[in-house]
Amino acid sequence: PTRAAVAPPPTAANPPPTSTMNRSGALALLVALFACVAVSSVHAAEREYFWNEVSNATQWEEPSVPVPFEDSESGKKYYVDPKSGESVWEFPGKWKEVESEEHGLPYYHNTDTKESSWEKPEDMAWQRVKHDESEL
Repeated sequence: PTRAAVAPPPTAANPPPTSTMNRSGALALLVALFACVAVSSVHAAEREYFWNEVSNATQWEEPSVPVPFEDSESGKKYYVDPKSGESVWEFPGKWKEVESEEHGLPYYHNTDTKESSWEKPEDMAWQRVKHDESEL
């Protein structure tokens, strides 16, 4: 059997071979790491708080009722149903927004109490607000 040629160990006179692939791979890795750190620091500076348009209350903690998210493509609001975990277009609580056939305006109906109101209930008035702490 023939022995495969073995390269001599690297020394100052015989340095290990370098390849462009290793350098470009290392450069790509550094760029990727820098991008991750930059994105992380941007997201770390951006916080979300909650504002109620009816009561004008604000808070850092998410309210106990569902708060809508905004679809980035359509701009339409959607909710995450707390019972099923699924995304839904309608508020998944006891209040429903209904359009008046007579007036063409929205009113609000409570499916539990059968109460109706022209005024938006506080439960449906919460909004997510992005806050960039780097602007302070």
